[in-house]
Amino acid sequence: MDERLLREAGVQPENCEAGYIEGFALTVGPLANLREEADARAYGLLAQLSHRDLDMLYAGDPSHLKGAKYLPEAVLVHTVDGGSVPALTYICPNLPYASPDPAYLEKLIEAAQSLDLPAECIDHIRSFMDAARAP
Repeated sequence: MDERLLREAGVQPENCEAGYIEGFALTVGPLANLREEADARAYGLLAQLSHRDLDMLYAGDPSHLKGAKYLPEAVLVHTVDGGSVPALTYICPNLPYASPDPAYLEKLIEAAQSLDLPAECIDHIRSFMDAARAP
């Protein structure tokens, strides 16, 4: 996610910065998700959100999640300045696979670029485009 999209969703993120977690890989199909993978690194936005904001994003059956249930998982986020911060990420343990929407992938790429994430992260997101374009 990026700060702009969070604000469009009606939440108020604070203290936003880029970060990464070790031991997880980004997957996309139909939505972004994380899966455990020993030697992987997943990049994203570290943001401080209120309980109300988290409920707005993940409680109930928000339409933007297309029925997926994302559950909180404690992680250690490494920041670009070399620090580490305990945080929560949200993972859907049983997200059914479907081809990702190319427009959704473009938003993920734009978010990664706006955070100035490494090229390897952006290339990884682009790698899902083949599945998105398959009939």
